[in-house]
Order: sequence, then C-alpha cells, then structure tokens
Amino acid sequence: MEEILISSNSHEESDNVFSQISLRPFDLSDVDDFMEAAAKYIAEVAIPHPWLRAICIGNRAVGAISVAPGTGGDRCRGELGYVLASEYWGKGIVTRAVRMVASSIFLEWPHMERLEALVDVNNKGSQRVLEKVGFVREGVLRKYFFQKGKARDMVMFSLLSTDPLVN
Repeated sequence: MEEILISSNSHEESDNVFSQISLRPFDLSDVDDFMEAAAKYIAEVAIPHPWLRAICIGNRAVGAISVAPGTGGDRCRGELGYVLASEYWGKGIVTRAVRMVASSIFLEWPHMERLEALVDVNNKGSQRVLEKVGFVREGVLRKYFFQKGKARDMVMFSLLSTDPLVN
C-alpha cells in the first residue's frame, strides 16, 4: 500500500497541523508514537483516577477495572467498569477481578452503599461475570447508551454493601 497525501487548498488550513494528512500502512516504528500517547493517558487519566487499577497476570497488565464514584446526591453509589484483552476472555480473570473489587470497595469507601454496572444487552459474557459475583440484574434500560453509531439497550446490575458475595 502506498502513502496517500491529502492536501488542503485553503490558505488558512495550510498553516495548521491538518494541512497535510497522510495515510500509510503501520510499521513497528509507530509503536513509539503510540507509547507516547499511552504514557500521557496513564499520567493524566489513569494515575489521578480515584479508583482505576490494572488487571495483571504475573505483573503484566492485561486489562483494567475501575470504580467511578458518584458525586453530590449520587455519592452513595459508584459505577464499575472493566476491559480485558480478548486473548484472556473466558478464563475467569474478570470474574476474579470483579470479586476482588466487590470485596474491598465498600471498605475503602464506607460512604458507598451501591456498586452498579451497565452492560450491553447483547454482552452475555459480561452479564454472567456480574451474576457469578453476586450482582443483581435490575432490568433493561432501553435506548440508554449511544455506542457504535446507535442507541443501545443496557442491562443494569447492582451490588449493595449489604449483599453477600458469591464465592
């Protein structure tokens, strides 16, 4: 694949960074550019986040899990989110990570009484993860979240500080 150069005819645009955009195949030297962006994300977003952790296997990050705290009147709840590299799906790793979070977050944040998670209605694997840990399926929120160009139905799950964890 050859490089494609897109030039702007506008004098105003020719002075900015977008005046020459090129498209080319990736090569290994591009890793450095992505690493700069990743380092910036870790420094500016991940580290200051109130509760964002890497999911690790042998100290190698393979995913992430977070709890976003509510504020104001929503202070009693937090929203759980997680992501895992696809080659690790189906191995119980996220189930274990969610269980670890659920067993500690209410102690770390004693003001929190509810941990909730929203899952795409078609993501049966993620729904099963939450059920295995003891989250309760509360219902479907229709056309709740805009993703991949369309409004999606989401399933709301919750775990209360008084709920038992499933082992």
